[in-house]
Amino acid sequence: MKWIADKYIPLFIEKLGFCINPILLRLRAEEKQLLIFYFHGLYATNQEKERGHVDPQNNLTLQQFKDFVEFFLEYNYRFITPEDLLQPIDGRQPLIMATFDDGYFNNSLAVDVLKSFEVPATFFITTMNVAENQSYWWDIIFKYRMKEGVSLQQIRVEQEGLKRYKADYIAKYIRQNFGTEALAPWSDIDRPLSPNELREFSKNPWVYIGNHTENHAILTNCNRQEIRDELVNCNRKLLEITGKEPISIAYPNGNYNDLVLEVSKEVGLRMVMTTVSKLNPVNSTLPDFVKFDRFMAEPRDIRAYGNFCRLGYMPDDVYSGWKDRLKALKPS
Repeated sequence: MKWIADKYIPLFIEKLGFCINPILLRLRAEEKQLLIFYFHGLYATNQEKERGHVDPQNNLTLQQFKDFVEFFLEYNYRFITPEDLLQPIDGRQPLIMATFDDGYFNNSLAVDVLKSFEVPATFFITTMNVAENQSYWWDIIFKYRMKEGVSLQQIRVEQEGLKRYKADYIAKYIRQNFGTEALAPWSDIDRPLSPNELREFSKNPWVYIGNHTENHAILTNCNRQEIRDELVNCNRKLLEITGKEPISIAYPNGNYNDLVLEVSKEVGLRMVMTTVSKLNPVNSTLPDFVKFDRFMAEPRDIRAYGNFCRLGYMPDDVYSGWKDRLKALKPS
């Protein structure tokens, strides 16, 4: 019975939302809110996805990204970057930030869309992959396990299990299980930007560059010095490549704790991004250090989920919240 509830209750909430969201949006002011989305990779075409060179990770096609931008412009959202938030906010428009994590070369496909609509986006870069031209470890597992005929469910278990470990352990695991040659990307679909490409990419007026750690380290697995090294080394490399030091970071896997926040502030970062699906209230002036939440963009028509995000919820999250509250009420 549990799997039936887990499958169908979120669908019921979604169907109900399609009916009531337009009414709620007419009654609700959106001006003093910031809605942030995160993307990973972009496909030029649907055929690229079918090649299996990269873990899909809810990656979108270029057309879906274009539709995403058009949708929010239609509702008068203003696209901004972290730097824009350093200036006073007038509060007359709802704000939105489009962010991309990791540093895939395919993110450069977004530039024509950004230029066409004159909107910016923020790209959080993992510098080790850029410097070494290495595939991202989760893509390596996906590509090679799929080639071996391993089920997607088993691949997800393997990937999730590795997230408990530090970056050096994961790097050793990849070499031991797949060989050093597995670090080489298969194509433009799965490779990172090169340093020269990132340098030119960062010069685009619609592109802002942010920190995504040196090794895509899940920082809650690290001690204070390791956290500091991941943040400082990434910022140093990005300064060397782009000529500008980032003021913002997106935490890999969205993981953070009090220590991670403390060190982030100590090293001079002003804004940190999580993967919690929530809206961000904004006032005219932000504090010196602030945490923002982000929704994951989904590989489907933005009109199927955009209004949910404008209201600050997703059906799966509502259902998960209900389950957590019910568990808390049960006697131990």
